[in-house]
Amino acid sequence: MYPTETPHRTINSLTETQLETLLSQTRNRWHRALFTILADTGLRVAELCQLKVFDLWLLGEPIGLLDVRAAIAKNHKPRSIPLTPRCCEAILDLHDGLWSPTDQPLDHYAFPGHNHRLPLSPRSIQRICSRYGRQILHIRLTPHMFRHTFATRLMRKVNIRIVQQLLGHSSITATQIYTHPNTQDLQSAIDALNTPAPKT
Repeated sequence: MYPTETPHRTINSLTETQLETLLSQTRNRWHRALFTILADTGLRVAELCQLKVFDLWLLGEPIGLLDVRAAIAKNHKPRSIPLTPRCCEAILDLHDGLWSPTDQPLDHYAFPGHNHRLPLSPRSIQRICSRYGRQILHIRLTPHMFRHTFATRLMRKVNIRIVQQLLGHSSITATQIYTHPNTQDLQSAIDALNTPAPKT
C-alpha cells in the first residue's frame, strides 16, 4: 500500500524572464512601479491599495524599509520589508510622475483612484494586470501572481521562517505551499542533467 500524497495548491508564479519582460515593456511609469512594488515586496493587493504616500516617501526620498502598518495588514499583523534598489527607483517614478505634479500630501493614497482622496481599488489593479498580461506576456496575469513570484524567488535563497515573516503569514503552514517545486524548478533540475560536470 503506497502512502497517500498530501495534496497541495499549484503555485502560479512568473519566471524571472517573464517578470523582466513585463517590467521592461511596461511604458506607463506608474503601472511599472505598481508591478515592481508588488513583485519585490510580496504585498497583498489590498495592502498595496491602502498604502499612503508617507509609507513610501520620507524626508524627500524613498524609504528603505517598508513598514506594513497593522491598520492595513491582514489580521492586523504588522511586518517590515526591506526594499530593493529597483523598488526605490519605482518610488522615485511615483514621486516624479504621480505625486509631485498634483502636490500629493503625504497622507494621501500612494496609488490614488480617479478621485485622489480614494485609493485605487483591487478590482482596478486586477484589470491593469489582466491587460498587461494579455498584451505583453500572453498569459492570464493576476495581482496575486506577483506575491507568489516574490515567495517562490525567496524560497530558493532563504529560510522558510524568513519567507513567512516577509509574507506576513500567521502560520508557517501557509508558507509551506512554496516548498513544493513548480514547473520552472522541475525544468531546472532536468537542465542540470545536461550540464557537463566540472573537470577536476
